[in-house]
Amino acid sequence: MTDNNAQDARARAQAMRTARLARARIIRRRIVTGSVALFVAAWLLISIVLVSGHDPALAAKSSSASTVASSSTPATTTATTTSSSSDTAATTSSSSNSSGGVSSVTTSQS
Repeated sequence: MTDNNAQDARARAQAMRTARLARARIIRRRIVTGSVALFVAAWLLISIVLVSGHDPALAAKSSSASTVASSSTPATTTATTTSSSSDTAATTSSSSNSSGGVSSVTTSQS
C-alpha cells in the first residue's frame, strides 16, 4: 500500500509541475504578445502621423520658417528703398522684430 500511495503522490506532483509550467508558458505568451502588439501599435501611430504630414515638431519649424521668410523680405526691401542710412534700417528691423518675430540679424544682413 505504501508503494501505491507513493506512486499516486509522484503522479500528482508531476501533474502539478506540468500544470504550473503550462500556466507559466501561457502567461509568458500573453505578456510577450501584449508587448509586441503595444510596440507595433505605437510605431504604427507614429508612422501614420508622420506620413499624413502632421508632425508637431516639424510644424512649428516650418510655420516659423515661412513667417521669417515672408516677414524678412518686405522689411529688407523697405529698409533699402526708403533710405540708405543705418538709422532707418535699424528702426525698420526693430519694428519688424516686435511685430513679426523676425530677428534683427536676418534683416540687417542686406
